[in-house]
Order: sequence, then C-alpha cells, then structure tokens
Amino acid sequence: MKITKTFVSVFFITFLIGYVSVLPTYRVSAPEEITNVITNQIPSPPITTKMELEIIEDVGNWFEDGKYQHKIKLLETGEGFHGDEVDAVNGETWLGLFKENDKYFLRSTQINIRRVHDEIVDDDNKRKKTGKDVSVKGKNKPIFLLKNANNLRVSEITTLFQGVTWKEFLEDKQTDLSTEEVMTVLNKGFNQKYEIGGKNYDLKVIEAKNKDNEKILALTLESGGKRQILHTMNVEYNSSLGILHWAGDLDRDSKPDFFLELYVHDNVDNKVLFLSSQAQKDKLVKKVADFLTTGC
Repeated sequence: MKITKTFVSVFFITFLIGYVSVLPTYRVSAPEEITNVITNQIPSPPITTKMELEIIEDVGNWFEDGKYQHKIKLLETGEGFHGDEVDAVNGETWLGLFKENDKYFLRSTQINIRRVHDEIVDDDNKRKKTGKDVSVKGKNKPIFLLKNANNLRVSEITTLFQGVTWKEFLEDKQTDLSTEEVMTVLNKGFNQKYEIGGKNYDLKVIEAKNKDNEKILALTLESGGKRQILHTMNVEYNSSLGILHWAGDLDRDSKPDFFLELYVHDNVDNKVLFLSSQAQKDKLVKKVADFLTTGC
C-alpha cells in the first residue's frame, strides 16, 4: 500500500506541474492567432503607379522635308486642286494602282489634267482658271498614281488592307456609321497587325511626349525587334494622325508598304507613300513620295 500511495502522489504532483507549465503558453498564443486571422481579412490597399509617357522626337514636318524633294511623284485623281499642288502634265503616262474585282494591279495609265476655276485663289474672276482636275481614262479610278518609280513593275500586287476614302464615305448615303467607324482613322489605340513573308508587322498609334514635354500621338511600325516612328502630331493641333488608305507589297519584296493620309495642320494634309525596299538598314520603310494639299 505504501508503494501505491507514493506512486499516485508522485503522479498527481507531476501532472499538476505539467498543467501549470503549459497553461501560460496557451494563454499567450491564443490572442496572437486571433490577431493574425483578423489581419488577414483586411486587404492591403492596391499600389497604383502612374505610367510615364515615353519621350519621342517629333517627325514628319513637311516644312523640313520640302515639297517635291522626292524623285518619285505621287498624285491622286480628283477635282479642284490648287494649280501648284499638281506637278503633272496632261497626257503623261503614270503608274496607277487599280482594284479590279477582288484583285489589285499596278499598270500604266494616261492622265488627264484639266484647268478649272479655283474658287479660293481665283476669287470671283470666272475667266481665271488656276485650279486643276486630275483624271484617267476609263471608269476605274486608281487608288494612287506614281511617276519615276523605276523600281516598281507592272504586275498584280499583294494587298493586305484597303480603307475607305473621304469621297467614298461622303458618297455612301446609306451608312449610319460615323467617320471613325467607316474610315481607318489613325486615332489613339489604332492597331493593325500584318503577316507577310513569314514575318509579323504591327502598325499602331501610341500616346507619348516630345522633348518639349508636350503630349503627342505617334504612328509606329514594329517588326523583328525594330521599331520605326513614321509620323507624330501634337494633340493640341489634332486628335488624329490621319487615315490609312492602303497597305500591301507594292515593290514585291515580301514586306509591307503603306499609302496614308497624314495630317500636318488643321488645313493641310499630306498623302504619303512608304516603301520597304528603300528603307535603311536600321529602318523598316522609307517615305519615297508625298502629295501635299491645302484647303485654302
């Protein structure tokens, strides 16, 4: 009996010592666990960082480029051009890009230049005719006309895209769409992708700043790790860079070429042709011709 009582006493005392030693630890750890649970239920505020606009040097100033400095001449058919805008002679043979059914062809065509009264320059003198109308033989009108383009050949032309012109938009009386929806306006966020010659090309408009810290829009062309700035416009002057009229392989080198209308002022725009075959080593295309027109 003495042995049993001693054993029980020892066991009971050991149990009390163990319970007392564990009890403080439990009382401390419980509030920490509860605190952690509450903390995890409160989400941390999101960290927002305002993206700084990229600084890009302004390009595409026609005053610096000079008017008709290019060897290749570019022209469109139309009525009421100012006389000095049309550098062509009646009866000349030019190359025209024509759409026939669903195909496109570069072929020779004879142009007609007709003198007309310019309501802006000639004032009320109806006998004075300094303006010019440009047309070609036949009902099919070319997308554009070229002269001195000796590196181009008469042939079928691969076309990646063709947009709607101002005249076609105005003549379409049945459409309820806006100008931006019908025409390929080069607004902020514009982005077209092309695949040709086994390579991908990305033509897009981005928002940036020039060196004077002014907000601008920039038309860029990217491919194979290269990026080229084709045109810029201060957003205070215009909220759009222009209109994309046509994209395709005009010079047959399996790379894209572009025919665009690029704005340079509220009352001035410039039709421009970019060819890939004339590009420098670190560039994708080169401006080879322009057709500058003014409203008044």
